[in-house]
Amino acid sequence: MTIYMYVLAYKMNGKFWALTDKEKENVNSNIIHFINNYRKNLISIKYYKSIRHDNDILIWSASDTPINLEGLKEGINSAIGIYGKSEYSMFSLYEHSPYVNATNSLEDTLKTEPKKYFVVYPMSKDREWYLINYEERKKILAGHIGTARSDKESPGIISYTTYSFGLGDQEFVVLYELDDLAAWSHVTEKLREVMARKWIINEAPIFVGIYNGDKLVI
Repeated sequence: MTIYMYVLAYKMNGKFWALTDKEKENVNSNIIHFINNYRKNLISIKYYKSIRHDNDILIWSASDTPINLEGLKEGINSAIGIYGKSEYSMFSLYEHSPYVNATNSLEDTLKTEPKKYFVVYPMSKDREWYLINYEERKKILAGHIGTARSDKESPGIISYTTYSFGLGDQEFVVLYELDDLAAWSHVTEKLREVMARKWIINEAPIFVGIYNGDKLVI
């Protein structure tokens, strides 16, 4: 089964922020109403308030077909209407990593309750990485994975490695769910010391979202 991942980042405009609280609630309700009705077309969908300056909402969804994700985008665009627009998106494939022995089905890993925070981490690697033979790459990544898993602050951090070769402006979109941003930052800093970092050439833009309850998007 192929699973497609989609992250949409929306920016609300001045017309929205000029609304009364009640009017803002109505816009929020329109978005939630559409999402709840559309869930049946998706494997999963979660949404967050964004910390970044250039967007306000992050919507993370998964489906077995891209057309459902495109329909999701259209529906959210209609629900938001004149009050905002999508500023960024990342589209990728969620597949088993060739470097890790899988124990659970990919679909099952997505059916979890949202954690407090969500991080979107795009990444690309230098061409030289792909010229290294597979066994050596596997050994290098084993060091990376071992460092991450053994860190005292890593429990509670869930990661999803997805692939966007030929589908987006990056090669990978790594998604994280976590309850402690400080712990996440500390583990990320520690991973700067591993050998696998040598071949990383791009990690932007990074999005951080805050889960705001299942009835609130904005």
